[in-house]
Amino acid sequence: MIGKIDKYPNYLFRVSLLLIIVFISSDIFLTIELSGATVRFSYILFFALFILWIIYLCFTKNYSIPLDKSYLPLLLFCFMSVVSSLNSVFPLKSLIYSIWTIFSALTIVYLVWFSRSDNLNNLEWLLKIYFYSFAVIAIFGFYQLLLPFLIGEKTPLVKQWWIEYKLARINGLSFEPSFFATFMLMGCFIWFILWIRKSGLVKYKGIILATLILIVFISSSRIGWIGVVLIIVYGLIEFFGYYFVNKKFTVQKMKYFIFFTMISLFVVIFILYIINNPERFDFLFKGTGLFGASDFTYAIRNERAIDTFKVFTDKPLNILFGVGPGGVGAYFVNNPEKFKLFAESFERLWATEPNNITAELLASVGIIGFVFFLWFIINIFKRLWNLYKNNNLIMKYRTTCLALFWGLIIELLILQFNQNYLRPYLWLHIGISIAAVNTLEHFLKNKNSLLYISNEKK
Repeated sequence: MIGKIDKYPNYLFRVSLLLIIVFISSDIFLTIELSGATVRFSYILFFALFILWIIYLCFTKNYSIPLDKSYLPLLLFCFMSVVSSLNSVFPLKSLIYSIWTIFSALTIVYLVWFSRSDNLNNLEWLLKIYFYSFAVIAIFGFYQLLLPFLIGEKTPLVKQWWIEYKLARINGLSFEPSFFATFMLMGCFIWFILWIRKSGLVKYKGIILATLILIVFISSSRIGWIGVVLIIVYGLIEFFGYYFVNKKFTVQKMKYFIFFTMISLFVVIFILYIINNPERFDFLFKGTGLFGASDFTYAIRNERAIDTFKVFTDKPLNILFGVGPGGVGAYFVNNPEKFKLFAESFERLWATEPNNITAELLASVGIIGFVFFLWFIINIFKRLWNLYKNNNLIMKYRTTCLALFWGLIIELLILQFNQNYLRPYLWLHIGISIAAVNTLEHFLKNKNSLLYISNEKK
């Protein structure tokens, strides 16, 4: 039985988690490169937190750590990551990536333990901090947009410019705008669900949602724009679905419908204006091959994904076990004749990551590891959905489960066009999702009055 964490250790755990969550998307702030792998500030913080956790468990002699249904497929996936490293042409990097995977798994174990402690207080705190952290990064994005007008090239952490030293491309704490959008879109979908379903867990839902969508839109990431369009489409489907079932709109639903209609019209008009005036927006089409622009970015990403599938099918051993986590780039370099490589591209490709996580997983850990990962992810989706549909659970937690469900879906979809499956914010979202379902399932089973609605009360 997990008891309540003592006041001061719990305070220390919360401060550490707060810093980890806020800096989880950082690719460029306080990072260390180690054999092609990036050691982030959030990892260092969590390592320190993990040590504190072990000390706390030993000091209190309470070694009760809750189990979860997802641990078995996760353990098997970690095991396959280590095994696949034996087939890597760059075993040191693959071993580091395997340790990285195990480290991510340990964060999940810790988050489940933390959430199950102190009744539901720690879980609610964790969810709120996670949700509001997207707003913090969005505010930092506006700082990146506005500060260059005052200090120009001295603006820190800006990686790309539309107009050099005057107009920055917003990248937040990420390496580039597309990575920034990949992270922020998860937050956009979470806050959209919280807003449209009127969640009682958080405040200022409409303001924060508008802020997130705006910052993703002006980041000029094409992936971000696609995500915004998906949010609008989902919103319209939700509204029309509600009308189809109920044959009417409430005043509140009508307000939402008018809002989304206006946003949709704005997006359509903006797109039509760009199409009719491509010469004014030629910078937006660089790398796409549209309107006479080069297709370098699109072509290189597409070619890299195809080559990654070729790595997976190159040998029977690769199909079964993969070439090791992070080993795809090294495999390219080790087989230049198969992938039509030139010597000058070796250094860049050595550390490259595939731009499609399905291809990356297959090539890295083989079909066996991929099946374990799929089992792991499906288990999370199924449990989040079951909790959302559980009428015995109070509405704010049902809405939270739906928000986490859609946040994970959009992240996995976007990562089909980006890299990589070990992104720390993906695993943080997975960890918080598992912590939420584990804690809610536990208290539902015990019919805790804080979240359980009995049939008699209905």
